[in-house]
Amino acid sequence: MTSVLDDWLQPRPGGGAGGVSDRLSRLRPPADERRDGEDDADHPDAGLVPTGPQTRFRERMTYGLRTALNAQVPGDLVAVSRMDVLLGPDRRARPDVSLVDDLAASDDRRTCYLPEEVRLVIEVVGPDSPAPDRDVRPRHYAAAGIPHFWRVESTDCRPFVYSFALDADGAGYQVTGVHHTRLAVDAPFPIAIDLERLPR
Repeated sequence: MTSVLDDWLQPRPGGGAGGVSDRLSRLRPPADERRDGEDDADHPDAGLVPTGPQTRFRERMTYGLRTALNAQVPGDLVAVSRMDVLLGPDRRARPDVSLVDDLAASDDRRTCYLPEEVRLVIEVVGPDSPAPDRDVRPRHYAAAGIPHFWRVESTDCRPFVYSFALDADGAGYQVTGVHHTRLAVDAPFPIAIDLERLPR
């Protein structure tokens, strides 16, 4: 006896190793049809529809930057990846990397952080979310008062990073640098990262 669900988690012929997740990701609304700034975690059906496959570049940048930051952070901060940040009563986001207060990060029961616990958020621009990563989410992060934001872009899978700091009146972010090969900033603490030799 067969069921209509028999092949639900089986790749279709010719689908390759990523056939299942690629197929299921098409069930998500396209980025331009989601609510303003909506992440996969915000979608009402997120518990039923798996998120789309990420690129190796995004995974590599997320792991590499988190690891590099944790090797340099002062003792009161911790870099975490893919943890929700509550930006308002009905809005949350899931940055690729966040730099949070150690006290908050030490609670393993936490599922999210408050903006006042976050010093830096990092978004790696993906092929399915360029507009949210470059425009929508930074506006929400700034409105929530998160002091620093980095946006990771790529050229032929070689990374470069835009660094931003919240402006004096808190209305938005100002560019503080564009970093190729080496990222060096003084805030939220002195950081120097070789972008071409990130941990893999």
